[in-house]
Amino acid sequence: MEKYKLIFWALRFHGRILFREISLDVLRIWQPSEYMILIRWNLKGVPRVPWEAKGEFQGTSRYKLDRNGKIYEHKVDNLAFNFPQTLRPAVSVLDLVAACPASPNPTFLWGPVEDSSSSWVEFYRAVKETLDREELVIPQDCLATCS
Repeated sequence: MEKYKLIFWALRFHGRILFREISLDVLRIWQPSEYMILIRWNLKGVPRVPWEAKGEFQGTSRYKLDRNGKIYEHKVDNLAFNFPQTLRPAVSVLDLVAACPASPNPTFLWGPVEDSSSSWVEFYRAVKETLDREELVIPQDCLATCS
């Protein structure tokens, strides 16, 4: 758990160095099987360098659970960088249906995230709140590399 905390500290530290503004939005949470949780997220940031425009990164975090429901593996998949594209206007309703890709059905109700008491939702909320904080970063002697 300490290594995991260090990785998130390094992500926050580098995010504050590289970006003037940074935010994390959780777009979707679903559980395709009993031993896996998927979370689709969007990270937005305005770089500190003047020649770069606002950047967006989307990805999926895949958590594998053991028999006790505890996370033993976390992988980030499906990364997309600066993906916004202009949309063509739909000619008919069928165009809208064809444009919507099939995806797994969520296994929770689409209520506000604050209503949920699941530990993994609380974890993501804590990460988001940490990223949103405007506190000074305390320098550390070493940095962790993430792969």
